[in-house]
Amino acid sequence: MAYSGVVAKTSSTDEDFIIHQELALIRSHTTSIDIYQPNQISIQELFVVENTESINMSYIDLWFNTSLSTLIVEDGEGSLNYNWNVISNSSNSVRVNFRTELEQNDTASFTVKYDLTSFLIPIGEDPAYYSFEFYSTISYLTNSYKMIIYLPEKSFMHEFEDSTPAIYPNNSTQILEKNRIKTTWVLDNLAPEANPFFLIRFDEPIVSEEPLTFWEKGSTMFLIGLIVGIFIGISGISWLIRYREKKAMKKIGMTLLTDNQKSLIKIIYDKRGKVSQKELCDLTGYSKSKISRNLVPLELRGLIKREKWGRTYVIYLTDDGRTVIE
Repeated sequence: MAYSGVVAKTSSTDEDFIIHQELALIRSHTTSIDIYQPNQISIQELFVVENTESINMSYIDLWFNTSLSTLIVEDGEGSLNYNWNVISNSSNSVRVNFRTELEQNDTASFTVKYDLTSFLIPIGEDPAYYSFEFYSTISYLTNSYKMIIYLPEKSFMHEFEDSTPAIYPNNSTQILEKNRIKTTWVLDNLAPEANPFFLIRFDEPIVSEEPLTFWEKGSTMFLIGLIVGIFIGISGISWLIRYREKKAMKKIGMTLLTDNQKSLIKIIYDKRGKVSQKELCDLTGYSKSKISRNLVPLELRGLIKREKWGRTYVIYLTDDGRTVIE
């Protein structure tokens, strides 16, 4: 698990901390988690801090209850001075010094970037999936908090047969951004110690088959060229390549798609390759969110296309999608 939070103090006593906690304010706090790969997780935290008291503030203390391998602190003008104190294996205190002291009602924004030393372990099989959990510790009144998680390229939400959620909390928004699923939560008016918890489960990324070596490629092309050149000519090469593509797409359809995703492709195929998202809801009885959740991996693999049409989407089956179902 990973934890992050912010604590500001004007003195080392508990009494002064309580007073300061009541008067200080976090206008906004955004946590962006990039799961580039299961073993490479980078986090960026953006804070906008306001001094609501008459005592000038020259620094703020951040607490990160996880193992950090790197740390960068900067604002719009460049790097900021900070003190990094490793309390334990899973607890770090970072004092960020402001570029200039904050007087009452002044604000400062800065970013803290770090990598997690922990990595995700695959769970189960058919397909294996990962479970990522994150706590954000809120030590001030926080006007606006945003959590953003990017999944690895070519991965998608894990679909359970039972009612186990793939995402928590479930009031998130999901979009496809550059072949990656981006999940966002927005929370308002968080009290100190609100400590929101986030969970996301996703399948292993789809990995392309390893390319043939130079010698394997050379031998294969020589044999293909010889046979095709004698019997069916140049046009046979195109046919063979397309045949292999269809075979690979069949494999995707048979082994990597869930039953729900297969049924959606079948419905779109039966509707001559074009259907509205609303009609899919009516035909399947699925909710709008469930339909959208199952369409994302299909679009990610290039099996369908979605186009905005008024207040809904029109779903089109691509050539690769037809290959899977035919």
